[in-house]
Amino acid sequence: MQCPSSIGKKFRMISNKFREVADKNLQKYNLTAAQLEILIYLKSSEEEEIHQRQIETWFRLKNPTVTGLLNRLEEKEFIVRRMNPADRRYRVIELTDKGEQLLGEMWEEAKMAENRIFGSLSQEELDQLSGLLDRILISLSEESKEHTGGKLC
Repeated sequence: MQCPSSIGKKFRMISNKFREVADKNLQKYNLTAAQLEILIYLKSSEEEEIHQRQIETWFRLKNPTVTGLLNRLEEKEFIVRRMNPADRRYRVIELTDKGEQLLGEMWEEAKMAENRIFGSLSQEELDQLSGLLDRILISLSEESKEHTGGKLC
């Protein structure tokens, strides 16, 4: 059995490599991986109004970090922020047509990259890996609750 620190190190190395490869591939779109993740989140949440606080919670990021990401996405005209008429304390964040078009262009490229990354694994192995990662995330979430008095960060 491997020592736990070597497994943790592999997680960090994989995470860093994913981010590095993603950022390199996204340069031509003038995006970072973090910005793309927010665009994908907005696309997957089209049926509901999304506010900055939801993004902070979902990605477990602090307000200044999300503000910076949203500012850059707005400067690039991939999103708009508009006042919520029902509650003026919140601004609704939406994809623009330009943001929608960008995601459409990137879809095929993302599928090909995923095939390169996971192509050596069978569907059974992918399902098993996904299940194992889910279990680890649940364990980490439960540990986080214990250390934060029951609240997730």
